[in-house]
Amino acid sequence: MGKYFILILTLVLWAVSAGAVKGYDVVDVRNGATLKGTVNFKGTVPADETIVINENADYCGKEQKAGKYIVSDSRVKNVVVWIEGVGKGKALPKKQVDVTIKNCRAVPHVNVGFVGGEYVFKNDDDILHTIQSKLGLAYQKKVSSRPLEDGASIYNLALPKTGLEVKKPIKKWHRITKDTGFIQVRSNTHNWIRGYVFVFDHPYAAVTGDNGTFEMGSLPPGEYVLKAWHEGFGMKEQKISVKSGEAVEVDIAFTL
Repeated sequence: MGKYFILILTLVLWAVSAGAVKGYDVVDVRNGATLKGTVNFKGTVPADETIVINENADYCGKEQKAGKYIVSDSRVKNVVVWIEGVGKGKALPKKQVDVTIKNCRAVPHVNVGFVGGEYVFKNDDDILHTIQSKLGLAYQKKVSSRPLEDGASIYNLALPKTGLEVKKPIKKWHRITKDTGFIQVRSNTHNWIRGYVFVFDHPYAAVTGDNGTFEMGSLPPGEYVLKAWHEGFGMKEQKISVKSGEAVEVDIAFTL
C-alpha cells in the first residue's frame, strides 16, 4: 500500500511540474499597454475579527484585530491582482519579499513575489518567533488519507531574537497554480499569526494599497483573464483586452 501511494504521488508531482505551466518567455516589449485599476467593495463591510492572544500575552497584548477587512471609501486594501496565464512579456523584477514579524503579526499581511527573487524573513520583536511558509498542495489532498491542513512547509525557521534575518530563494515550484495555491505564512508558536504570499513566474501581478489601486506596465497587446483575490471576499475574474500603447482602466467590485 505504501509503495502504491508513493507511486501515485510521484506521478502527480511529475504531472504538476511538467504540465502545469508552459513557461514564460522574456521578450522586448515595445509600446506595451498599461493596465490600471481600482478594487472596490459594494455593501456593508463585515466587522473585523478580534483575535484572543494565547501565548506571550505580556508582550503581544491580550488581543489584536485580524486586519482582514481594510476598506476605506469602499476601496479595498490587500487584494492580489494578476494576469492569468500570460506567456511572454517583460523581465521579472528582482523583488525582495519581506516577511517580518512585528508586534506579533506578519508584516506585510499580503505580498507578491517572483521566481528568481528571495524571501527575507525577519524578527522585529524581542521574543522567539517561528515562521512557517506553507504551500497549499491541493493535489496532495486527493491522494493522501491524511491531507495536510495548511499545506506543506517550504521553509520552517526559528528566529529567536530581535533583528535576526534569514534569506531564502524563491523557487519555481513556489509559484501559484491550480494544484498548489498560494503560500500561507504561519507560526507554530503563535497560532494567530498569518500572512499570504503569491508567487508568480511572470511580472504581471500586484497588491492593492490603502487606496485600493494597482498598476501593471509594459503588457503585450492581447486578450487576457484578470484575476483578483482577497482573504475575506474571495476570488473575482474578468476578461480584458489591451492594445499597443494604450492605457486601460478597470474596476473590480467585490460583494458578499
